[in-house]
Amino acid sequence: MLEGFRDVHPRAKAIIHHGKDWKAWVTCDRDPIERWVDGRAVLLGDAAHPMLQYFAQGACMALEDAVWLAELLGDTPDAVEQALEKYRQVRLLRTARVQLQARELGTHVYHPAGVHALLRNQFMRETSLEQFCDRLAWLYGSPFP
Repeated sequence: MLEGFRDVHPRAKAIIHHGKDWKAWVTCDRDPIERWVDGRAVLLGDAAHPMLQYFAQGACMALEDAVWLAELLGDTPDAVEQALEKYRQVRLLRTARVQLQARELGTHVYHPAGVHALLRNQFMRETSLEQFCDRLAWLYGSPFP
């Protein structure tokens, strides 16, 4: 564990010493897929769109999926297949964006090295809080019409 964090600030490193039984786990990532529905079978959450942890949105996307599914199935209880397909269409681009941008956050914001890290630092210094929040409005605004 210490080897993986050898370049972090000493205060952060001190926290690691408090752990007694550190374990590494595999994170799952894959490119977005378009097919989540097969007849009356449907995927949601990580089964449909697994994502890396850098946006901390995996559970949020699953909850959004569930709300959309409930809403669409409730609106058309006699047309389940059509409601499931509408769910897939409505959720596809938003979840794909979160998947792909979570990956980019890991690579370009949380774990860059060398000149890339210097560019990230410069970008963060030059970005106001308002600009930063504006860039994330698509994620934290309402996903519902």
